[in-house]
Amino acid sequence: MALWNAVGQVGSIAQLAGVDAYGLISMIVEAARTVKRNREICQLLARRAKMIGDLLEQLERTQLMQHMETRNPVELLEETLRHAYVLIASCRDDSYLYSCCMGVKRADQLREVQNEITFYLQLFPLVSFVDNTRTWERLLSRACPLCSRETTDDLHAVHHAEHEDRLRTEGLMANGFENLGTHPPSKPEEEKTEGQVMNMRRLANLMGGAKGAELLHFSFSQILAATDNLSDGNLMGNGGFGCVYKGKLSNGVRIAVKRRDASSFQGPHEFRTEIESIPNLRHKNIIALLGCCVQAEESILIYEYMPNKCLASVIADETKRGLLNWSKRLQIIKGIADGLFYLHGHSQMHIVHRDVKASNILLDHEMNAKITDFGLALMLAPNTTAEVAVMGTYGYVDPEYVATGIISEKADVYGFGIVLLEIISGKLIQSYNLKVKGHRGLPLPDYAHKYQTKLHKLVDPLLRAKKHESSQIMECLKVALLCINHLAKHRPTMAEVVTMLGSIGVSPWQ
Repeated sequence: MALWNAVGQVGSIAQLAGVDAYGLISMIVEAARTVKRNREICQLLARRAKMIGDLLEQLERTQLMQHMETRNPVELLEETLRHAYVLIASCRDDSYLYSCCMGVKRADQLREVQNEITFYLQLFPLVSFVDNTRTWERLLSRACPLCSRETTDDLHAVHHAEHEDRLRTEGLMANGFENLGTHPPSKPEEEKTEGQVMNMRRLANLMGGAKGAELLHFSFSQILAATDNLSDGNLMGNGGFGCVYKGKLSNGVRIAVKRRDASSFQGPHEFRTEIESIPNLRHKNIIALLGCCVQAEESILIYEYMPNKCLASVIADETKRGLLNWSKRLQIIKGIADGLFYLHGHSQMHIVHRDVKASNILLDHEMNAKITDFGLALMLAPNTTAEVAVMGTYGYVDPEYVATGIISEKADVYGFGIVLLEIISGKLIQSYNLKVKGHRGLPLPDYAHKYQTKLHKLVDPLLRAKKHESSQIMECLKVALLCINHLAKHRPTMAEVVTMLGSIGVSPWQ
């Protein structure tokens, strides 16, 4: 009996030869739901296989799966997963003969496979750690070619401490302690390398591993040279993070430089959020982060330069706004929508921006919209919510989020709706709250809802629309009203917004 069972098992494994790791993991999870024998260990195996799948997805995102060194252990893993599936599938047999003849042996075999999968749970984070270390070596050699070996070793020590903490957490989870917390690794004291003012430990802590590896690193002297010593003549504006300057690199490339203000409470968090999120985003309507400067007490971000500045400055300037015909306004509206749709559903990270407003929309030389300022952004799984501290800009923040602290991607939809109204009305949200003849005006959302049956009253007088454009403007206003609904569940998703706007075309004869 045992001989025939073994032959059948080998045959079953051979039939699974064409199934990849992800397919095998799905089969294991499904099979574990219906087992009648060894239920506890089978379900534990299924949970660990699912964790393996999550780790493989991380490796895929970092392109490590392209390396032969990574592919070899994955192929061995697939063999283990095939064996695990056949064993779990056999535990669905609840006959008395199975219980007498094979029960004990199956339990032993399952424990052996469990040990093998635990090995892979520890191996794959190590593969990622080794790759991150190599990436850091490349980054350090570019950013600080004169650094001593001791400095490099110090940075590796910081990275190694973080890796050990992560590995410890994953090891605990692998052994069934999924709810155990871990203490954050203690941060080493800052120290300067002789002959170098850039603090490598600080850079490591800010960048958080290889997430900032694609960024160029600029020295502070390069920043000073590009911006004429951060002169007032190059000052473009300032915000919660700090001042923004325009500049030009030695190769002629024009840049925007955002320098953190030492008094900025959110500065360090926003800096790290920006360098972790933007380099991984590739979209024509998302601002490009070119590099950063971390030197002494300086934390500086370097972006592509947008000659037409921000959307808010164009709306506020009557002369500039008068030149913004409906074709350009619709182009800007669709660009913002496309960028947010990408963030919510097509970027790898599913990002909620949390601060969608006119001053965070930059315009290039052709008036194409670019979403910027990801300092408050957070990653959120699709179609989920999270309870977080309320942050954002008054007037643009989702009122339901303000009331409950619960955020979803619909918070960005609300902000988009407000910006859409500003573009069409030619008024920024602040102007609606100003006192006129002693009476304070209605907030923009209330004002818009008041005139929802007379939408033409919301249109900018400077927008001299042609007949065929007027109907397009009315359709856009209807989309805006949907977006600013006080209840998030009644707002469309950005995917739905993009679909609605896609049906609004600009006629070729304008």
